[in-house]
Amino acid sequence: MSSSSERIAWLNEQYSPSRTAHDFNGSIESYKTATDAARTAITGNRHRVLAYDAPPSNRVECFLPRTSAARSGAPIFAFLHGGWWQDLSIDYAAAPAIALTDAGAIYASIGYTLAPAAHLRDIVGEVSAALTALAAHATELGGDPRRIVLSGHSAGAHLAAVQLTSLAPEAARTTLAGLLLIGGAYDLGPIAESYVNEKVRMSDAEAAALSPAHLAPLHDVPVRIRVGEEEPDEFHRNAALLLERWTPNLSTIDSATLNGRDHFDVLDELADTHGRLYADALELLGIPRQRAAVGR
Repeated sequence: MSSSSERIAWLNEQYSPSRTAHDFNGSIESYKTATDAARTAITGNRHRVLAYDAPPSNRVECFLPRTSAARSGAPIFAFLHGGWWQDLSIDYAAAPAIALTDAGAIYASIGYTLAPAAHLRDIVGEVSAALTALAAHATELGGDPRRIVLSGHSAGAHLAAVQLTSLAPEAARTTLAGLLLIGGAYDLGPIAESYVNEKVRMSDAEAAALSPAHLAPLHDVPVRIRVGEEEPDEFHRNAALLLERWTPNLSTIDSATLNGRDHFDVLDELADTHGRLYADALELLGIPRQRAAVGR
């Protein structure tokens, strides 16, 4: 590129996936509507909220399977919302809860403090604390603390990926049985040059230190990297880079592109029982598709 201003303009476009989405507002509204539906459908003892620290945002909202038999040692699917670490909340994070609890899993959406109220390193620490708390309460929820699959979308995928690295304490790393990373950012250097950093406020050194692609995974679990076909090029580059950097350290890691999906409607594939991400989730959770169908 011929100038710094042109590069910044290009990065701002690349890291504004709403500009090229099929229906950005519609997707965000669907996250909220589906989360509300899950809260309406999954109530009473099947709906729990864990506080892992004092701030109101530091909550894990848990949705439990229908039957007591399903809840005995159930695997746990924990999810981290996106929003460039500065937007959205667990109010938009439980769209897949009905489908995955019907399959026999516990669905847990993890809330965290948003920038600029919290620095990114502190947000990473909050997620580690949330995972530790979720594992500690897993048995009383009817779950298996050894079968926590962590997933995240966009900025949430970054927060999920770093939990396998030295940025997370061993107590958090070893809770994980797998990662499902969706449309994530794993190389933060370019993001630090973009508009995103106006609120996140990373230095160049912090961006490098907090980039999963620059860190080795320290816990060998299956990792699935997914990106929508119609996401901006930088999201495809991030996925390819993480695959390249992490492959030597992991027994099982793969990357795939979801045809026809943009950065936002790609999550429909997790809530849809015929979706690719739903199938990925079941495999990581150790739930056979046939058993999931029976559970519904």
